[in-house]
Amino acid sequence: MTFLFLFLGGGFGALSRYGLFHLLRTFEHEHIRIGVFAANILGSFLIGIALALFIKYNLLPRGSALHFFFVTGFLGAFTTFSTFAQDNLEFLLFEKNIAGFFINTGANIFGTMCAVFLGYFLITKVFS
Repeated sequence: MTFLFLFLGGGFGALSRYGLFHLLRTFEHEHIRIGVFAANILGSFLIGIALALFIKYNLLPRGSALHFFFVTGFLGAFTTFSTFAQDNLEFLLFEKNIAGFFINTGANIFGTMCAVFLGYFLITKVFS
C-alpha cells in the first residue's frame, strides 16, 4: 500500500511542477530559472509546514500513509534539486553565464532555507 501512496503523490507532484513551470515560463530571466526557483521555494515552505505539523500536532508522522503521499511522494516530485543542478551546469557550460550560476545557486539555497524556516515558524508560533 505504501507504494501506491508514493506513486500517487509523486504523480501529482510531478504534474504540479510541470504546471508551475508552464505557468511561469514567461517570467524566465537570464540569471535565474523562475519555475525551478518557485517550485523549490514553495516545496520548502510546505515541507517546513509539514515538519511543524508533525512536531506540534503529531500530524503527518513518518511512516504514515499521508506522509508517504504528501511529503515523500508529492513534495519529493514537486521540488527540483536535480533540475536546479542541471540548470546550473547549463549556466556554466552552454551559456557561459557565471553570474547566472552564482545568482541561481544563492537564490535557491538561501530562498529554500528561508522558506522552510518560515513554514515551520508560521505553524509553531503564529498559528499556535
